[in-house]
Amino acid sequence: MICSGKTVVLKYGGHSMADAGLNAVFAKQVGALRREGLGIVIGHGGGPQINALLKQLGIPSEFKNGLRKTSGEAMKAVEMALAGEVNTWLVSTLAAEGVPAVGLTGKDCAFIQASRHPDIELGFVGEIVRTDPKLCRDLLSLGYVPVVAPIGCGISDHSSLNINADTASGALAGALRADAFVLFTDVPGVLNSDKKRLPHLSRAEAMALIADGVIAGGMIPKVQSCLHALDEGCRAAAIFDGARVADMAAFLDTLLSGDLGSLPAGTVLTN
Repeated sequence: MICSGKTVVLKYGGHSMADAGLNAVFAKQVGALRREGLGIVIGHGGGPQINALLKQLGIPSEFKNGLRKTSGEAMKAVEMALAGEVNTWLVSTLAAEGVPAVGLTGKDCAFIQASRHPDIELGFVGEIVRTDPKLCRDLLSLGYVPVVAPIGCGISDHSSLNINADTASGALAGALRADAFVLFTDVPGVLNSDKKRLPHLSRAEAMALIADGVIAGGMIPKVQSCLHALDEGCRAAAIFDGARVADMAAFLDTLLSGDLGSLPAGTVLTN
């Protein structure tokens, strides 16, 4: 492994988060990579948990252009699900494998600052204005693994804002100038029109596939978050199959080495 002294941001989710066995494998791999000297920051979402809590509380769940309409009442539920349920569960899962994980939201030290989306119908949906990497860097330097829930701090009133998890993780990877950003998803990678995995994808190719509707729906913010991370100084970005968590270490080794000729899974995006 060539991990020592390098930093990666992993956006965890997809099939793996719904599977207890894959969660345990993920935690073991994080522990092994950390012992190799890799600095790891983990971002996460929690759409299913948010949906379940909103249903339990009788709060309508509506989307507009792929973004969840978030009333003040819904924002409280979003915060409960992300910070109170998913984040603490993921920290505990990592701790069970000896990983010194620390749970955070973007409101801690206001390190993810955001403004409200200009579409007022979306309510407390946030757009990132600034990501300050100092808190995560300080925790990394002390040997901890930050685990970040995508709740932003309102730049004008310090309110809680709901941020797309892919976007938040990509912004953090860019702010940290990470050596790699890897986003877990529910498919083998970015697929072409024939549903075959594309191992490598340039910015121009990605934008053309979005324009043609081949990259669509939830894959658009994933691709955009990777490209944004690269724009902000992250050295490598990839979309990885969440069902192949057992291959994560090998994938990262390949990604960090830059030798992408025999990429075992996923899609690497480049400028």
